[in-house]
Amino acid sequence: MAPITSVHSSTFLADTIILIRDKLRANIASVSNRVYTSYPKNPVIYPIITVTDRGTIQQGRLGMASEGTLISIDVEVRIWARNVKERNEITQQVYDYLRDNQLTVTTGLSASNLHDFTLMSAVNVDELGEAGIKSKVCEYRFLILIEWEGG
Repeated sequence: MAPITSVHSSTFLADTIILIRDKLRANIASVSNRVYTSYPKNPVIYPIITVTDRGTIQQGRLGMASEGTLISIDVEVRIWARNVKERNEITQQVYDYLRDNQLTVTTGLSASNLHDFTLMSAVNVDELGEAGIKSKVCEYRFLILIEWEGG
């Protein structure tokens, strides 16, 4: 399967999640490629990252008689770690990567049709006890230009 390099109008939900997953896999070394698009069901080696969608909102149409729209998509990036220090360090790496790679001409998120990066929230969700898994749920929002792809 070819890697996702751009978010397309007809497949924007899957494209967004896979694109962010792949970019984090390639750029967050501390998780050793353990970035997934669903929550773990089987035992895993921590730390890991999960990337899931949290919903979309149509912000508006692109004008009268236009089939183009502006969609906002909320993406959950959850960092699962063995301890608070590791969780916070990876959370910072993810945020820095997403923030700093918006406008790179050919590989940036805007070049892939993900615009207006915003961190909406970051919430700690820790299991009890010293041995409990520590996680942080970060919700990011992007704007996507949806254009008519018909003929």
